Amino acid sequence: MKTKNILICASGLTPQIVTETFYCLTVQKKIKINELYVLTTKRGREVILGNDKSLHTPNTLLKDELKNLCYRYKIKMPLFENDDKYIITAKEESLELSDIRTDKHNVLFPNKVCEFISKLSSDPQNMLYCSISGGRKTMGVHLAFALSLFGRENDKLLHVLTSEENGFKGFYPINKKEDKALELSEIPFVRLRSVALIKDETKNSAKLKYADIVKLTQDQLHKISDKRRLILKVNQKEITYGDNTIKFEPLEFAIYYKFAEQKLEGINKISIHSIISQSFAASVAGFIKENYEYYYFSEEIGNPWWLKGFSAENFRSKRAKINSKIALLFDDELMKEDYIIVSNKNYGETTYSIKADTTKIKIMY
Repeated sequence: MKTKNILICASGLTPQIVTETFYCLTVQKKIKINELYVLTTKRGREVILGNDKSLHTPNTLLKDELKNLCYRYKIKMPLFENDDKYIITAKEESLELSDIRTDKHNVLFPNKVCEFISKLSSDPQNMLYCSISGGRKTMGVHLAFALSLFGRENDKLLHVLTSEENGFKGFYPINKKEDKALELSEIPFVRLRSVALIKDETKNSAKLKYADIVKLTQDQLHKISDKRRLILKVNQKEITYGDNTIKFEPLEFAIYYKFAEQKLEGINKISIHSIISQSFAASVAGFIKENYEYYYFSEEIGNPWWLKGFSAENFRSKRAKINSKIALLFDDELMKEDYIIVSNKNYGETTYSIKADTTKIKIMY
């Protein structure tokens, strides 16, 4: 599989940072860049296109300067065009940002950055080089956060350091003295991709807003850092989490025990077909008889569950009572969701499971 190196730069009113980063990677580090993208604002886009009227911004096309650099140093021109595919401005609800200043802007811009980085990082062939040297500080922060959320092992976060002593005024160095003015620094960053949108959310990450992604990440980190376990105390028919304990009826405890037991044995989901089978009911009855001798199995009861099996309706009723008690163990709704018996609606058959990792469940006799 051939790697595609992609340079992504945040840029404001000084697009020189784009060619400087490109120079450091290609000329100094001998890394071939295949594609180039610039994240900017509405005015930043005009500067890149050479259309800004200010005396303090360049009046030349960034693409032309990039071509000149490639020609001088015999480097293949990366894919880069003067269009919305390669020059990316934050657009949401028909709003183009002229600058990143207000709280509202600081919501719109990271949404766009996250959407873009998420899309590029979903392709295993892409290796991302993200430069945060240009634009307003908030732009660099958002790009760094996006890479932290979606970046893979080989993706890079970069910053170009400029020496005032050997400084230059152009878009890129043209001699050895000017070359010494630039130094590319790689910034270590925490890679949260395997934590944040861990298994279920990554596929839908492009649809999520930045604030939603941050919350999901924080929620997952909270779960990981919580060292408490759900403890099933068989003899007492109690389930404990931290300082909280709930007592269960024998049948309720036995049903939850069977789900926890199968979870620990590597069976993550139990189909409704299995749950209403006579063998499942027999295993529940066997557990009760073994541990709670006083439990009364009356042969006079019509259609007894331990002989015929649970009906789907009867199981769902028991599940609702079990879940309501499990919920009392948790102050945090997020944590509760990992330990109740959840339903997974699949085509043809619903399955039920406890989502928590096996390391979070312990059975004591």
